[in-house]
Amino acid sequence: MNICSSFLNIIKSQHLLALLGIYATDTGSHKLSSYTVECRFVFDRYFRQRRKPRKMVLTAVLSMIRYIGDIDDWDFVDRLHSYFTTNILIAFSILVSFKQFSGKPVECLVPDIFSGSWEQYAENYCWAQNTYYIPIREVVAGVPTTEKKQRRISYYQWVPFFLLVEAACFRLPSLVWKYMAGHSGIKLHEIVKLSSDPNNIKPEIKKANIKSLTLHLHGALRFHRRLRKKQIHPHRYLKVFNIPYTASFVTYTYVLTKLLYLANACVQLLIMNKFLETDRYNWYGLGAALDLLNGTTWEQSGMFPRVSLCDFDVRVMGNIQEHTIQCVLVINIFNEKIFIFLWFWYLALIIFTAGSLMFWIAVCLVPYPNRNFVIRHLEMSDLPFGAQESEEDVKRFINMYLKNDGMFVVRMITLHSGVIFGNELIFALWKSYFGIEPQMRRCSSFPANKQLGDLDLTQFDNDSNLKLLQKKTVEKKSDRNAMVTVLDATESERNPLLLTQKSTAPTQIITNSSPKRLVNNENPMIQRPALSSHSPSAFNSPTEKAAKFMI
Repeated sequence: MNICSSFLNIIKSQHLLALLGIYATDTGSHKLSSYTVECRFVFDRYFRQRRKPRKMVLTAVLSMIRYIGDIDDWDFVDRLHSYFTTNILIAFSILVSFKQFSGKPVECLVPDIFSGSWEQYAENYCWAQNTYYIPIREVVAGVPTTEKKQRRISYYQWVPFFLLVEAACFRLPSLVWKYMAGHSGIKLHEIVKLSSDPNNIKPEIKKANIKSLTLHLHGALRFHRRLRKKQIHPHRYLKVFNIPYTASFVTYTYVLTKLLYLANACVQLLIMNKFLETDRYNWYGLGAALDLLNGTTWEQSGMFPRVSLCDFDVRVMGNIQEHTIQCVLVINIFNEKIFIFLWFWYLALIIFTAGSLMFWIAVCLVPYPNRNFVIRHLEMSDLPFGAQESEEDVKRFINMYLKNDGMFVVRMITLHSGVIFGNELIFALWKSYFGIEPQMRRCSSFPANKQLGDLDLTQFDNDSNLKLLQKKTVEKKSDRNAMVTVLDATESERNPLLLTQKSTAPTQIITNSSPKRLVNNENPMIQRPALSSHSPSAFNSPTEKAAKFMI
């Protein structure tokens, strides 16, 4: 173990290779080999400890990828901007930087009198001070200085940084969306993440997740209804800050994000033309593509020239000597292909984003797409649903319950989790709405009436509670009909002709010490002869309609 301890001292002194030969010479190779296993263990353990900081640095660098990673609460067009385009630009920036900073970005042909240091100086100077392009057939001596400045090439040094700035611009709208949506009552990211849970293949987990989503959406939508009903405005003077308290805040924020994506893509096209100084083309990508198709080379077009010129002065013995040297810009081979690809990529982004923006604006402003969306999913669910008979119910379901934010969330869940999960969620929200609509009507029409009872808004999440509500509603409706028959009996006493006209209904008057009232002969529908089980208006309340669908 003396040799192992010596190895540790050698490693700490950073002279392993040199001193290893000294120990082998002094002590003998046969003595050294007897401790090979033990010393190798000490050696490996030491270097594993030395590698840990490197792993920690690598982990810290890779952990930054989450800032440019994908987010669940987007559609495909948003991913094209914030995820794919950002990563493509970063990859191009790394590619160009590798060529610029790991090798020679420019190589110049210098006179024979230049030594190696002078050649390196000339190349560094031309790289930093820009070059200019003059066609090979033109005489350089006859070109004035002002024209040389106009033909200057000054973009190739800044291409990696320009691409990184573009990547940040494409990422910025998603950060705005993430910040704004995080301040709303609807946690869209968590909702989409829960709906996309892989464990939803298990029926009990899927049912629990749908119930949780229904309760969360119900609570958020109820908050907006309460503010609207009570006409509460948290900001009395700066009313624009009241938008987060409306039932359309998430939807409007998403449309604003779409506008930012579209504006950013358009601005990037204009900035690209300015950055590349493409005065010859108003639309750089189209012009460059036409040049490639027509066989126009860079010598003729002057775009991304591979060979350029550079002027610099040298002071020799107090005299200033002017030199014009010819340089090769190999990096422009990559730059040309990169920017042509990016130009057409941005153009495709503009087209897709404009279509997506028009779609979401139509969803917000036109009622037909949302109504058709809900009807189509209810028809595919287990509910015996008729589109024509229940169109008014669907309108109330959207306008009075879901609003814009509710429809937006349902569409996003269906987009990420599939049609089946979306069907079941819409069906659960449908049952929840038909459970609370009678109470919503009573609260809005008779705010002081307590005889009908206050029901918990979260109790209508299953079929049994919905049937219980239907039973209570029928009993309350029977009480109201009994009150109507008492009034009819009182009128018949005052006017016998009314009793003769109503003799077709098999009812009898029971007179006792209590006030007169009518009793039906085992048929509760006799009290309302105008309604029948086959009449479309027999189920006036949405609760009775939902109960009918449940049966």
